[in-house]
Amino acid sequence: MEILTKDDFEILHQCPWDNASSDIAEFLYQDDMGCDIVRCPQCGIVYAKRRLNESGLPKYWGDYLSRVHVLDPEAVVKRNKMYEIDYAFSHQYVSSGRVLDVGCGNGSFMGVYERHGYDVYGVEYGKEAADTAGKTHSVRYGVFDEMNFGDERYDLIIFRGVLQYVPYPTQYLEKAISLLARGGHLFITAQPNMNSFAFCLFEKHFTQPVTGADFIGYTEPALSSYLQSFGLLKVGEKFFYEETPYADVEEDILKMAKGVQYKRAGKEIDFKAPAYWGNMMTLMYHKNM
Repeated sequence: MEILTKDDFEILHQCPWDNASSDIAEFLYQDDMGCDIVRCPQCGIVYAKRRLNESGLPKYWGDYLSRVHVLDPEAVVKRNKMYEIDYAFSHQYVSSGRVLDVGCGNGSFMGVYERHGYDVYGVEYGKEAADTAGKTHSVRYGVFDEMNFGDERYDLIIFRGVLQYVPYPTQYLEKAISLLARGGHLFITAQPNMNSFAFCLFEKHFTQPVTGADFIGYTEPALSSYLQSFGLLKVGEKFFYEETPYADVEEDILKMAKGVQYKRAGKEIDFKAPAYWGNMMTLMYHKNM
């Protein structure tokens, strides 16, 4: 990754979800890049007041695939198992048709759908990842909400672990809604849950905290309320944990208990939260218009 400088960051004066003034936001913590992380009192969204800007984003994401995503072979194996779990959930609602994976990475999740007979397309912002996925899949490189799809429509649009990295999330969601076919589904999964007990306890040591690069943390009510205003109704919900390759139930409970002990004693938690119930959201929405 290219070195980030102060010119690669911007200051937010409004909540990126509901435009409430950041002056009224509740300060939660400061991340390792010196970015203040706050919670909007109106919508409950957690966001970075100081975050990567248009010059910082390409630096951060350009080589993300090799620098982070596929660096740890064990993590790749676990992620591939989660792809199968996520696919099985979505298959209950959409068993065939055209699929668009927004933020498709190297195309591994797209491959799961292709193997099951779906007609799959991808969008990716990271250049290295887009080039890699493009070798075996139909992939568009660039900013999703700025793309022209013409008359193309999709039966399933996927945001898997993506919305937390999007500077203008409502624009991405509205773009997706416009591209859904009548009766189509919007699938949001691997999405960190800011209402989870683990995030409320561990904050910056959460398994996937909000940072200046992971801009925004969501709650299910905020997402569902917004999407309902566009005619999308939530038809499926799951907070995967015990069935995932990340769960080690007894050890995870012990680590959570240790975190509670630290908090009660007024000690700063200095270790990472475990996988736990409620940490990650999987949500399915139906467009009935």
